[in-house]
Amino acid sequence: MAGSGLISGIASANLGFESGSPYLPPLQPLALIFGLAPEQLPIGLYFGAIVALGIFSWTRNLWSVPVLLVTTMYAWSAAIQVGIRLQRTSGDDPYLVAASLAAGAAGAGITHLGCALFSPGLRRPSRIALTTVVGALAGMLLYMSERKMIDMRWLFIVWQPVVAFCIGLGLTVRNRGGSAV
Repeated sequence: MAGSGLISGIASANLGFESGSPYLPPLQPLALIFGLAPEQLPIGLYFGAIVALGIFSWTRNLWSVPVLLVTTMYAWSAAIQVGIRLQRTSGDDPYLVAASLAAGAAGAGITHLGCALFSPGLRRPSRIALTTVVGALAGMLLYMSERKMIDMRWLFIVWQPVVAFCIGLGLTVRNRGGSAV
C-alpha cells in the first residue's frame, strides 16, 4: 500500500493542480459533485484509485473499488474544506497549524473508515487512531508549504504513502483457506 501511495503521491505532485490543462473544463461537473475545483480532482482520483485497488487486491470485493473511489474523493474534499475553513478564520500560525492538523486528520480518517467497510481489521479503534494521527502529522506539511519552508508537492509525496501504509498495517492476515485471521 505504501509503494502505491508513493506512486499516487508523485503523480499528484507532478500532474495535480495543473490549472491550464485542456482536460480540466470537461471535469467541472464531476468536480462539483465532490465540492472540488477541476484541478483538484486528479489528486483525489489518483489516491482513490490506489486505495480502492489496494483494498480490492486484499479483499477481492468488487464493491470496494467504486465505494472507495467515491469515499476517498469525499475525504480529499473534506480535507480541503476543513483546511480552508480553519485557515480563513485568521492568517495566524495557530490557525494554520490547526487547519493543517485537522485537514490531514479528516482526509486520513475518512479514507480509513471507508476501507474499514471491507476489512474487519481496520475497524479497531487503535488502527483508526493511528491512521488519523499519522494523517494529521503529515498534514503539517501544509503549514510548512504555506510558510514557504517546502514546496506544496511534498504534502502529497509524504501524506499519501504514510496514510496508505497505516491502512495497510490494519489489513488482517489471511490464512490458506482465504479467510481472515
